[in-house]
Amino acid sequence: MTGQRPSGDERGSDTQEPTARRRTNGFKPPGAPDEPAPPAWSPAEVLDESDTGVVVFTAEGTVRYLNAAAARLLPECLPGTAYPALPATGTAWHGEVDDRRVRGRRAVLGDGHYVWYVQDTTAERRREDTLLAERRRKVFLAEAGRVLSATTNPRRLTDLVTTLPAGELADWVALSVPSMEDGRLRTTYAPGSGTPIARVTSGLGTAWTAPAGVGRVLRTRRQELHPLMDRALLHRLVPDEAVAGLIAVDARCALVVPVPTDDDAPSVLTFVRSATSDPFTEEEISLAVDYAERVGVALRTSRLYVEQDRRTMLLAQALVPGPLPEVPGARIAARYRPVSLTDGLGGDFYAVHPTPVDGTWAFSVGDVCGRGTPVGMFSSRSLLILRTAASAGCAPAHRMALLDAELTLGDPSLVLTAITGDCSVHPDGSALIRLTCAGHPPPLWMDPAGRVQAMEFTDPLVAGIPGTVFGTHELPLAPGSTLLLYSDGVTEARDPDGEAYGVRALRHDLASCAGMPVDALVERLEQRLMAHLGDAPVVDDVVLLGIHIPYRDDDETLPNLVEPDGPTPPEHPDGE
Repeated sequence: MTGQRPSGDERGSDTQEPTARRRTNGFKPPGAPDEPAPPAWSPAEVLDESDTGVVVFTAEGTVRYLNAAAARLLPECLPGTAYPALPATGTAWHGEVDDRRVRGRRAVLGDGHYVWYVQDTTAERRREDTLLAERRRKVFLAEAGRVLSATTNPRRLTDLVTTLPAGELADWVALSVPSMEDGRLRTTYAPGSGTPIARVTSGLGTAWTAPAGVGRVLRTRRQELHPLMDRALLHRLVPDEAVAGLIAVDARCALVVPVPTDDDAPSVLTFVRSATSDPFTEEEISLAVDYAERVGVALRTSRLYVEQDRRTMLLAQALVPGPLPEVPGARIAARYRPVSLTDGLGGDFYAVHPTPVDGTWAFSVGDVCGRGTPVGMFSSRSLLILRTAASAGCAPAHRMALLDAELTLGDPSLVLTAITGDCSVHPDGSALIRLTCAGHPPPLWMDPAGRVQAMEFTDPLVAGIPGTVFGTHELPLAPGSTLLLYSDGVTEARDPDGEAYGVRALRHDLASCAGMPVDALVERLEQRLMAHLGDAPVVDDVVLLGIHIPYRDDDETLPNLVEPDGPTPPEHPDGE
């Protein structure tokens, strides 16, 4: 039996029943799942558990809702009130709330509502600030180390030490350097405002006994921090000449740091900040200590260079030949021009030595290969050995052997060329030269007629090789003869085009000086050499030593001078 079909009102419409009910017509099939129960939590509870603050605003800018995180981050933000710190426009916001750094992002909702999502970025920003501060610290220390290491001049260095920290560590910086030699304390200070650098010298004893500041740090080698200064303390921390200026800028705090210099007393850095600057933090104190260590390295390096320069100057003065002595039966003259690249400290030397034999005197010319302090020191020692051996009556070959034996005990990289000899004058006015030449340029000999000849030697260098044998050569000189000894810096001197002066030009110029006094002769040869160089620098030491055997007063006849290099003088090798 079939029942009556229900009407449309009884069945309901699509707008009155859910879709599932329309499909089942209100009938629940066997085994169908139960409808889900309402949740036991609310969206507000979910938002309250979030670390991100959520603030919902109405279209009028009134707070409609905020979760627990937003209430903690923004304590003055309350529902039903306006909170102008979060603007109604824009998409991002950064600010500080109760010493916390907050970042926000804005999103638009329906009906003109909008929401701000805010986060506490204090820890994140603190990490960023720490990284930036560490980077700035490293950049400052690297730049300070580079600048301080670029100079060894003490005055320039102290200026840099006091000006570099301006704006980074302090408004006013002073460097106090004690000296145990003269008992003085030298202080250099410079404010960060660009005021000219000032220097003050005071007694070290007075500063040493000070109860605070530089004196106390000198004694204890420990840093001092004065977070708040009065005028009485300021007078104890800085020189009297700087007090008025620091009072004018309202100096408030100071940091005094020892500078390690490996001396009996350290140097001291004093940093002062005005009231407009923040007090020193732990990180800034650590930065000041690191800066002081770099200053200490620079001061030690500067002192080493100054001491080295002082010793070099003393050695250079010792190497400068003194006045030539008067010797019996001969006239001597010399010219010495050290290379400018070594500030007068070269390897060339010459000297005239006395001997225990009457009427006999000795002479030496040498060249230690190389430049610098070690070369200068060995040059000085070589000259001392030759002079001592000559004074003891040693023959030229024996003197050279002693010098070679000394070289075996020193630096094996040093090589020496030298020539040493004796000059004995006979009653008739003639002289006998005995020479030993070890790798040195052979001397030139000009006879009374003006003819120039070069001597020849085959002896080895002075190189410290055991078993080296040196020979002796004899050269008789008649009255009117001249012997010229020279270094390789003469013949190897090059003009701006790279052309060497050469032995040929030297022989030509020597012959052109025939008949001249020996003083004028060596001076003219030096002038000719300088004319050849032109604008080119002197790159090797120049030594010229002339030995002239004069005529006796009773000589009635003098030889006729010949033209240089033969009857027809050739063109000068330089084209002059």
